[in-house]
Amino acid sequence: MISALPKAIGSSAISGYAAHRLLGLPSLTSLPLPRPARIALTGLASFAGFAYYAKVWIQDYYFDYSYNDARDLTGRTAIVTGGTVGGLGFAAAELLYKQGATVVVTVRSEEKGELAVAKLKGGNDNDGRASYVICDFLSEPSVRKCAAEIKTRCGNGIDFLVLNAGIARGSKTTKKESKDDTVAEQEAALAAKNADAAKIWMTNHVGPFVLANELMPSVVQTARRSPSEHPRVVWVSSGAHKKATIHWDNPFHPKEKGTMLVYGQSKLANIMHAREYQKRVRECLQQESDDNSTNKTNADVKCFALTPGAVWTKIFNVPTLLYPLFWVVLRTPTLGAQVIKMACLDNDLKGGEYLSNCCVKETTGKDGCSNDEGQWKRLWEVTEKQVADKEYETYLDTSTGDATSTADEKKED
Repeated sequence: MISALPKAIGSSAISGYAAHRLLGLPSLTSLPLPRPARIALTGLASFAGFAYYAKVWIQDYYFDYSYNDARDLTGRTAIVTGGTVGGLGFAAAELLYKQGATVVVTVRSEEKGELAVAKLKGGNDNDGRASYVICDFLSEPSVRKCAAEIKTRCGNGIDFLVLNAGIARGSKTTKKESKDDTVAEQEAALAAKNADAAKIWMTNHVGPFVLANELMPSVVQTARRSPSEHPRVVWVSSGAHKKATIHWDNPFHPKEKGTMLVYGQSKLANIMHAREYQKRVRECLQQESDDNSTNKTNADVKCFALTPGAVWTKIFNVPTLLYPLFWVVLRTPTLGAQVIKMACLDNDLKGGEYLSNCCVKETTGKDGCSNDEGQWKRLWEVTEKQVADKEYETYLDTSTGDATSTADEKKED
């Protein structure tokens, strides 16, 4: 960040100077441009230079790419978690729905669900291809209930499972520590940080882990039924995984409490879970094929993790004056969802890739841990144990059978 700022300022200065010189060329001086207009144009060029550099630095690409595939998806079923209108998940659901797919989105309230369905249908109430299911990923019972409902509705299997819902931070009201705090206030602040870290791990990894595993039979069912159309399971990860590691002693309570480090851990887990999930589901299909040697098929399931880049959704509370900067730097939900569409439809992908801006990209993690098969397996087993032991109950309020309220959380859905 510190090294990027001077470069952005330099880019701004060069753009402004270039505009100033161009406006001073003889071929342009004859134009009736008053001095205030020339100053304004020079300032606009400086802003454009600053914003473009910021965009390249944040998105890691010079240009944004779209995935153009308009195939008919009639008869195919997509499940998209985090389908709130205005978010990335809704944009992905909308892209698949417009191509004929039957879409089920998960949301955390009936109000959001009804709005999402109405928006998908676009006024055509007779179209029964859109529906929603309530799911709170902070609550294991809620996730299992959601999975059961999805399996009931999707009796013919699932073609696309997009695990998008997540949070980037815990409560907005978490008090910052101060040297003037009393011991009790310091302990309360630490407890709040621990709770926030646990919420991020539960919502971004453990909850989706439970849902994906519960829905594995439905995904396998589709793979068996239509060997030529390999179902896809997609995890929405993030570039925040690059410097992350899994805190094996206790991922719910990592030693490093920085929000981005905790968030990065959960997004690293998405990549590792995607790859281990694919490995296990393929082993299951291979075993079935070996057992039925007289009727071998090419049944397969392809799993991917991806980053949509920095997307401008409702999670940002931006002052009006900064709208132009955010408009230039961030992607729209529809543009961010293009890489999800690619993961669902691109037949050239083998499975296991990490996608960014509709391209295949290498993953890292601390010491390249995202590429370590041994750590994929270890994470799976650790998470299984956390679920079996209901370890989240130590950190989350489940006294009423539901998770702690997340009304004030920064959401990615």
